[in-house]
Amino acid sequence: MAQDVGESTGVDSEFEKLKQRVRTDLRDPLEEQWTEVLEQWPEASPSERQAVRQYVTELRDRVLNSLLAADTADELKRGLALGYAEMKCHWTMLNTRIQHQTAQNGRPNEPLIYRATCVSLIVQTLEPLLSREHVQNLASFLAEPLS
Repeated sequence: MAQDVGESTGVDSEFEKLKQRVRTDLRDPLEEQWTEVLEQWPEASPSERQAVRQYVTELRDRVLNSLLAADTADELKRGLALGYAEMKCHWTMLNTRIQHQTAQNGRPNEPLIYRATCVSLIVQTLEPLLSREHVQNLASFLAEPLS
């Protein structure tokens, strides 16, 4: 029985480490990257930058809050995979809109470009929290053509 407690403690410790990494990685470093990206948008008004910032913050917070609510390592890992898939799909849809606007108007809407860039940073932050195999499987699934 002592072994079970030790194994449980090891699993709990791994779970807490992963949860802390999620908490840390999806906050300050990500927000600093968003700031850098939005500072590269010189023609934007402060309200345009703030609108993009609020948009991606709400997306990130939705994923982060669901991950932090996980009670087990399995729930957290599943949530990471789902959050990654959701953000990857969201980024893909934004890029599809960018391509469509470029084809129609010769140039996409600037805020859309910065939204897509900031969402891609969420995807890039979630990716290392998953196993390489999970990332490859999700990427393959999302890249499959519909027939």
